[in-house]
Amino acid sequence: GQVRRNEIFARLGGDEFAILVPDAVDDVLKVLADRITRSLGQMRVEFEAQHMRVTCSCGIAVYPDNAASAEALVACADTAMYQAKEAGKNDWRFYRAQSDATVAPAWSPLSPLSPEGRIRNALESNILVPHLQGIYTTLDRKLRHYEVLLRVRDSENPGVMLLPGEFIAMAEKSERIVDVDRWMLGQALLLLARDATIPALAVNISGRSLDDDTLPAFIDSELRRHGVAAQRLLVELTETAAVSDLHDARRFIEALQATGCGVSLDDFGTGFSSFAYLKHLNVDSIKIDGLFIRDLPEDRENQLFVQAIVTVARGLHKTTIAECVEDEATLKILATLGVDYVQGFYLEVPHAMPGLS
Repeated sequence: GQVRRNEIFARLGGDEFAILVPDAVDDVLKVLADRITRSLGQMRVEFEAQHMRVTCSCGIAVYPDNAASAEALVACADTAMYQAKEAGKNDWRFYRAQSDATVAPAWSPLSPLSPEGRIRNALESNILVPHLQGIYTTLDRKLRHYEVLLRVRDSENPGVMLLPGEFIAMAEKSERIVDVDRWMLGQALLLLARDATIPALAVNISGRSLDDDTLPAFIDSELRRHGVAAQRLLVELTETAAVSDLHDARRFIEALQATGCGVSLDDFGTGFSSFAYLKHLNVDSIKIDGLFIRDLPEDRENQLFVQAIVTVARGLHKTTIAECVEDEATLKILATLGVDYVQGFYLEVPHAMPGLS
C-alpha cells in the first residue's frame, strides 16, 4: 500500500524485502522510507495474549552513485540497513561508503571489502572453525554419527566463537555460500580420511547448492580422492529449500544418493504441506525441527505432531532425528514416541573438529 505504480516491490527471502524506485531523488526516497517505517511501526500483532509491535529497518542505495551492478547495489542497501539497525531499529539510512566499516559483521577481518570479498577473506583467514555434535540412538544413547556445525572465530578476540548467523546470511546474499558448502564438505572429508574410527559425518548444505548441478560429482570425486567410503558422509538439506523446487530437489537428491552417501531432510515440519512433499523426496532420514521439540513435555500438541511424523516416516521407511534435546524429560518422551535418534546440548555440547584449534 505504500508503493507507487512505477515502483517494484519484491521479497528477497525470509523477512527481507526490496523496493526498486526508478529515477528517484533523495527527497523521494526519504519520504518513502519514512512512510514504510511509520506504517509498520503502527502495526500491532497479538500472539498468545501478548501485544507485539512490528518494526522495520530500511537501507537505501542509489545507482550509479553507490554501485554499478544490481548485486553490489543490493549489498550496499543491506549495509545501510545494518546501520539503521545499529541506530535502534524502525529507522532508515542512506548508504555511506565511509561508514561501511562501522556496520560490518563482527566476523569480518577486513570490513571495507565487498560482501564477496568478506566471504573469500573469511575462507582464507582461518576464522571458520567446524564443530562436531553427536547424534545418538534414543533408546541406548549410543553415538550414531556427528553433525558438522560451522562456528566463526571473532577476528578481534581469537578465543571467542561467534554463531554463524550473520556470516551465513551475508554468504547467501553474495552467492558465496556455495563456496562455504564445499569448504565444509572438504573439512569433513579430510577428517574422515584422517581418522578411520570416526563415525559418519553429516554436513548441511544451503538451498543455493541445490542449483549447483556439479556438486554431486564434486562430492563423488572428493570421496574417491580421499579414499572415504561414501556411507560415512551424510548430506542434510533443509525442507524449505527442498520443497521450493520439488523437481530440482528430487533430481539433486537422486544424484547425491548415486554417490552412495546418505541424504537427510533438515528442519522437517516447518513447511505447510510437509507430509505431502515427503513422499516425493527419497531421503534416508528426516530431522524434526526444534520448534516441535522444545517444551515437548508440556506441549501436548507438539507430542501429537512428533508422533505423526514418526508414523509417516516409518511407513515410508525413513528414520527420524530429533534436534534441540535439552533435558531428560524430553528424551524420555521422544523414546516413547518412537523417534530413532536424538541430538542436543543435553547429550553433547558442540566441540571443535579434532586437529583444529
